[in-house]
Amino acid sequence: MVDELRERGLLAKVLMAFAAIYFIWGSTFLAIRVAIDTIPPLLMCAVRLTSAGAIMLVWARARGEAWPKGLEWRNAALVGLLLPGIGNSSVTLGETHVASGLVALLVASIPLWMALLAAFGPAAVRPGPRALAGLLLGFGGIALLLGPGLSGGAHGAATPLWALIPIAGSFSWAWGSLWSRRARMPRSPIVSTGLGLVAGGLVVTLASAVAGEWARFDVARVTWPSVAATAYLSVFGSVVGFSAYLYLLRTVSPAIVSTYAFVNPIVAMALGAVFAHETLSGHALLAAALVIASVVLITSARAKSAAAAVRDQSTTSTRTVRDAEPASSRAK
Repeated sequence: MVDELRERGLLAKVLMAFAAIYFIWGSTFLAIRVAIDTIPPLLMCAVRLTSAGAIMLVWARARGEAWPKGLEWRNAALVGLLLPGIGNSSVTLGETHVASGLVALLVASIPLWMALLAAFGPAAVRPGPRALAGLLLGFGGIALLLGPGLSGGAHGAATPLWALIPIAGSFSWAWGSLWSRRARMPRSPIVSTGLGLVAGGLVVTLASAVAGEWARFDVARVTWPSVAATAYLSVFGSVVGFSAYLYLLRTVSPAIVSTYAFVNPIVAMALGAVFAHETLSGHALLAAALVIASVVLITSARAKSAAAAVRDQSTTSTRTVRDAEPASSRAK
């Protein structure tokens, strides 16, 4: 694959895109902790999402991208609610009481939920032995993490209840991702992502108001590090990160792209330990090893299934062409 990308002149772009989803997305968990130090969590998330969505829509307009039609508006908004809306706000709320590195580890459960949800419904795909082992390891690691392995976040002592919030957000992200594959979405991924971010941001803005954050918010208390962290989350975490993710999905195998799921928590835990002095107990380290191993197993199982499907399709196409040949041609 490397040689092919080099021949096409895409290797440098692909490497930069992977650096974005590996390290920028991995660093967003620490940035969230800094941002919510003086900005209410839901309000900060709302500003991040709506500003990022607005940037992407302006960019799409400048590029002349096609705008949605009919149900595409609703579907893009619903995906935005399920993924960045519920997903990102749950991470932000979780970090008010759980260490940023551990929240990243909980978010790494997205591939687990996707594999589990894909096993149900009319187009169910039963997990193979490797994926099943990954599910058992992953949920075992999460159960261990919900025990005595938690450590506190920005504003208090950690409890299993607060850890359940990012887990619920991961479930919403997985569900929305699977649903979006069947839904009629806008043709332009930039427009689709921009609309989703704005829709999710508006819903989170309403949730922030209902939670009373606007009444408690004091602009005079906001520090420049929190402002800078929010801007970083909007521009780099959302605009740059999502753009790199969409580019990779169009350029390389989705199974390779999904490796970010086990790289992000490693980056987040390292940054949290170095810059936020977050400590990990023995239980947390063991849970981290189990969850990361489970994601590796599930990702590799998906890659193996995708490769097998490509081989089967190639074999079927070859047989079809051969069967369609005249008898005289086959006799040669």
